[in-house]
Amino acid sequence: MIPIEQHSQNSATAGRTLFYGWVIVAACMVILAMHTGMMYTYGVFFKHLTADFGWSRGATAGVHSVFMVTHGLFAIVMGWLVDRFGPARVMAACAFISGLGLALTSQINALWQLYMTYGVIFGIGAGAGFITTMATTARWFIKRRGLALGVVASGSGLGTMLLAPVAERLITAFGWSTAYLVLAVAAWAIMIPCALLLRRDPAEKGLRPYGSDEVMISVNGIEQLEANTAETGINLRAAARYKPLWMLFIIFFLFNFCLQMVMVHLVNYATDIGIASLYAAIFISIIGIGSFVGRITMGGASDRIGANTALVICCAIMVTTLIFLVFAREPWMFYLFALVFGFAYGGEVPQMPVLIGQFFGMRAVATLVGVTVLGATIGGAFGAWVGGQIFDVTQSYQLAFTIAAATSFTAMALTLMLKKAGAVIKR
Repeated sequence: MIPIEQHSQNSATAGRTLFYGWVIVAACMVILAMHTGMMYTYGVFFKHLTADFGWSRGATAGVHSVFMVTHGLFAIVMGWLVDRFGPARVMAACAFISGLGLALTSQINALWQLYMTYGVIFGIGAGAGFITTMATTARWFIKRRGLALGVVASGSGLGTMLLAPVAERLITAFGWSTAYLVLAVAAWAIMIPCALLLRRDPAEKGLRPYGSDEVMISVNGIEQLEANTAETGINLRAAARYKPLWMLFIIFFLFNFCLQMVMVHLVNYATDIGIASLYAAIFISIIGIGSFVGRITMGGASDRIGANTALVICCAIMVTTLIFLVFAREPWMFYLFALVFGFAYGGEVPQMPVLIGQFFGMRAVATLVGVTVLGATIGGAFGAWVGGQIFDVTQSYQLAFTIAAATSFTAMALTLMLKKAGAVIKR
């Protein structure tokens, strides 16, 4: 319990200086921009790799699937390490491993090497990106938590928007090998310094979470901090007994199944019908723009309408856009799809840690977000692989995107049941 004197002192200090939580937000946004941007350039590299080596699309998509599974499995490990040792050292180490994976990828000359360097090594490094940034930000904010998480999550949109066309231009100018090496150096130069700015929670800086001054309650005439603003809640073992954790696991599995199918195969789909590769890469950037807007808009909206309602809205939009994609043939249709689909994809991301915090508290938030990320990454791995396999059999993506639309509808139905299931949790 923080004494009232310290409460008043922190309030006065907050009025004179920048709250360090906003430094956390900025650093996490940059980290997530690099993390997601590097991950989603794979769709840009995809056809260049298959053209140079003659691999099938199913086998090449399988590399991304291995990456997603590795990423997800290590998200739980990294979440536990962040909860135990703090985010700075964990994130800095993983940023180094991510860069190493990309640097080694630049030197591959066989498919199994790509599975190891990108799928496994880069996947291990990427395991800390989402859970570290989102869980750390959630610990620093009570008021405006949804907005802060939305701003951090918008980094993914910025990274996708910027790095996809940069990667395409690097490949065009220097080849895919040099392009991967440049991304590796960028990962080290940008992510490691940002990681070192992170602090596990406000107590490390002698502060309290943003907005804690506004949730003081009176207990026997003495003003105290409301219990749920501290790191209360339940651990992984206790949370595993409740349906909402596994419902979130399945919802984000289904959501990411659709997302990764699109992100890995959209460029292929567009170029197959005659759209130039440079313009097709821009579609990924447009998804990034939509994602940026969606993360800030729906992150802020969750503070007003609730994270559950915000997630339902995003699922409904994704269903609509995937049905639209099945019939897309003209460039303007792809531009429209990318913008609206990106909004839906971006808007769902900040809801994950908000819902975890609402259901289970902050005690093991990084670990529990890691569990949900595992569901998302397994779904993403399956979606990327299924898209490639369906194309190899049918020489078309029509069936794949139809399955994705049905999958996103199922995610929406489960989200509608989530709030009721969460009412039984005791913490």
